[in-house]
Amino acid sequence: MKHSKLFLLALLILPWLSIPLLGKPAFKKYLPSALFICTFTKAIDIFGENNKWWKFYKGLPPLNSMNFFNFGPYLITSLWILKLTYRKFFIYMLSNTTLHILFTYFGLKYVKRFKIFSLVELTKFQYLIIDIIRAVLLYSFQRITDLSHGKELINKNE
Repeated sequence: MKHSKLFLLALLILPWLSIPLLGKPAFKKYLPSALFICTFTKAIDIFGENNKWWKFYKGLPPLNSMNFFNFGPYLITSLWILKLTYRKFFIYMLSNTTLHILFTYFGLKYVKRFKIFSLVELTKFQYLIIDIIRAVLLYSFQRITDLSHGKELINKNE
């Protein structure tokens, strides 16, 4: 259990160490979308757990194990993927889908082994579809945010 706690803390903290490399403008621009998708993911997590799609392990109170994953690598990866591919939808979807396929078919065994979560009544393919829908939602939210701030014609380097 001690190793699981250390792993969860590392899972939460280590991705945040890349934030200085992201740059302050990109962080500020994409953080609302990343927080939105993490909040949406938390809602799906609760819904899915209630419907026995997956099972989350205990974690460190008051957080379950999925919170460490959601607000660590998932949030930071959302920021990076937006910074690197935003306004290039085809590249965004290709890279995001590739990452989701790798995670679904190779990474899920590790999240189960490290007691983060495991699929129960959901197949890997169904989980992949949920991830792809979340990717489209993340991009759409960022696009709507830009449009609402009148940034659709501005193409600055982030």
